[in-house]
Amino acid sequence: MLIKRIFMAGIGVFLCSTLNICFAEEVAKTEEKSDLAKLYEKIDKHYKTVEELSGYYKYNDSDWDTISGASDNIIKLSRIIINKFSRPEDIKYEELNKAMLKEAEKIHAVTENKYEEGALEDVQWQVRKLQQTCAVCHKHLGIQVNSSDKRLIKSISVNFIFTV
Repeated sequence: MLIKRIFMAGIGVFLCSTLNICFAEEVAKTEEKSDLAKLYEKIDKHYKTVEELSGYYKYNDSDWDTISGASDNIIKLSRIIINKFSRPEDIKYEELNKAMLKEAEKIHAVTENKYEEGALEDVQWQVRKLQQTCAVCHKHLGIQVNSSDKRLIKSISVNFIFTV
């Protein structure tokens, strides 16, 4: 009887320690996902600023400064994501993050030459390229954009939940 109690206590300790380790890993993944989600929310905020202006037919200096600042912020945030939240096992995700960085850099380059002929059309083109990159990445990760209120709605995807 004593051996049975010791054995059962040992199993209980083992299960509790295993659950604590699993729970601690899940908490760490949740915190990482939360940090990553916050970075993407910031990128989305800056993207929406640029997107709103991309429909204008003429930009003043303030508009160009806004686009330059927003694209610069997207560049900085993209670099953080690429360096801190890389997923070497998900090559497409890695490529799409690099494409987002590249398109933001192109937007910023156009703002540095804002007085050249065709700069307005170039920046509008690059904003659309950035939008396409974002859409492909959202589709890859199972994120849907609800057209009625423009909020990101995350699909429940085991791959997304456990790889972030």
